Amino acid sequence: MARHMHGARRRSHAVRNVVLAVLGVLVVFGAVGGFCAWRFYRQAMDVRDHELAAVEAVSGLQDISQLRDADTMNAAIGQAQTHASAAKEITDGTLWQVASYVPVLGDDVTAVRGMVDVVDGLVGETLPSLAGTVQTLMNSGLSGEGEGQLNLQPIVDAQSGFAQANELVQQQADTINALPQPHIGMVRSAYEQGKEQINKVADMLDQVSGMVQAMPKLLGQDGPRTYLLVAQTTSEQRSGGGLVGSLGTMQVDNGTISVGEFHSNTEFIPLGESATAEEHDVFSSPLRFSMDVRDLFAAPDFSRVAEMLNTVWQRSQYACDIDGVIAIDPVFIQEMVRINGDITLDNGSVLTGDNTAEFMLNTIYKEFAPAYQDAYFEYVASAVMDGAFSNMTMDKMMQIAQTMGSLAESRHFYAYTFHEDEAEYFQGAGFAKNAPESEEEPEVGIYLNEQHGSKMGWYLQRGGTVTRTSCNDDGSQTYHVTYTITNTMTSEELWSATEYILGPEQASVGSDYVMEPGTSVQRMLFYAPAGGSISNFQSTGDVRDQSEKTMDGKSLLTNVAYLEPGATVTFDFDVTTSANAQNDLKVDQTPAGWLDTGITYNTDACAIAQ
Repeated sequence: MARHMHGARRRSHAVRNVVLAVLGVLVVFGAVGGFCAWRFYRQAMDVRDHELAAVEAVSGLQDISQLRDADTMNAAIGQAQTHASAAKEITDGTLWQVASYVPVLGDDVTAVRGMVDVVDGLVGETLPSLAGTVQTLMNSGLSGEGEGQLNLQPIVDAQSGFAQANELVQQQADTINALPQPHIGMVRSAYEQGKEQINKVADMLDQVSGMVQAMPKLLGQDGPRTYLLVAQTTSEQRSGGGLVGSLGTMQVDNGTISVGEFHSNTEFIPLGESATAEEHDVFSSPLRFSMDVRDLFAAPDFSRVAEMLNTVWQRSQYACDIDGVIAIDPVFIQEMVRINGDITLDNGSVLTGDNTAEFMLNTIYKEFAPAYQDAYFEYVASAVMDGAFSNMTMDKMMQIAQTMGSLAESRHFYAYTFHEDEAEYFQGAGFAKNAPESEEEPEVGIYLNEQHGSKMGWYLQRGGTVTRTSCNDDGSQTYHVTYTITNTMTSEELWSATEYILGPEQASVGSDYVMEPGTSVQRMLFYAPAGGSISNFQSTGDVRDQSEKTMDGKSLLTNVAYLEPGATVTFDFDVTTSANAQNDLKVDQTPAGWLDTGITYNTDACAIAQ
């Protein structure tokens, strides 16, 4: 019995010793883990500070003016490089490599390391290469041998440099967009700031590079070109722009530009229409569009609009072979005035980069009779197009390049060619938008068409939110879209405005509804993304006559919104993209009389798998 008790005590001591040893090891591991956690936390703070400083240094480069200033650009890049290198040295360490495998935390570490790599590549390779290209271009001369002629060769020489830098920055933007969404608020905030700024730089460079590729073609690098020049007013909306006010021509030949006279739409209205039965069906009520020259932008595909504009032009007394179509609106004109300089009218009014659009979309209808409205509109449009490409400097060219890219994206400017071998530099580069047609770059189309024969577009304030709700197993994404339109006309404006703005009091065709002055009546068109769908469509406010249609080979949903002064309509629906979508859903909409789209985006729910 004693021997048995002694054996039991020895076994008990052995167990105790093992337990103590294990506890000792755990204590050591805990101490080491605590030390590593503390060290990792301090390093994470340093990385965050370096990354935010690097991103802040280059954030100004989303503005083209920073690219034009060599000293500012090089200083920004140098400062960013210092911070990016410091951050990369930390995140390349063993501690961060190991931490990337820790559950949950690993996604945050991977996101941070990925962002550090992107920023390091951006400031270490892409932006220095771009800076060299820009400065070479800025130091070149654009003056040609003849009066008003441009030397296109420096632009041609810079094309490959811009294209290479753009390709790199687009890859870097794709990389940061594809990183896992961080869980920790502090990490997520830093990541979102970096992602936002890099995407802005990528968007800016994509616009500038696209215009640098297109501009020599546009200005006759390959020989004489004649473009049909179209001026439209978005105060009376049509899907892709507004009512066409006048037509003219612009001739170019290897950098020599000549803008001809504009001719009022009244000369072209009697020439008839060229619409299809489907187009007439969509725009049959409440106001039946004549689909003459005034209504052609009701089709949201500019490829179709260009075809119809050419048909009308060839029926006119001014008929001639045209190589393409350029369309502009008052917002485009305002931005060119901002670049070219103010325009003084014969009545002493001065149009600037801040008031031109309002003058052409609203003031002109208050202060001048219709005959004078056309004359002023045509004078301003002609003066702007003459000035846009005259007295060209590299500084001015860079401003125009960025401006035209962003204006084309928002449908304030179109450039379309009928030459198939040049199409990639025009419509292929995004300068002639159609209704949604890319599965990889998904858009939902929302288009307005005024049915009241008024100039109420200036008073319609639009806004919307696009919120990603899920990333689906097949690779598609689902979003919830809310889109509102408000008629902001006040009682005072209602009583003081002319009938030309308010529209006549009239009954809508086929119904007892009377369109009271100041009421905007919009034939709405909604297009799903290419390869995607719209579902759960609902509306609030006075919205009627909803149906599904097909036009120009694409399906759409259409209804009619009635907006009396002060009234709002709201549309809510879900959008699912194609499984091939590679970027976030965007809204393509009828251009307004200002640059702000009114659309906000929230993609926090999940990240698109690349």
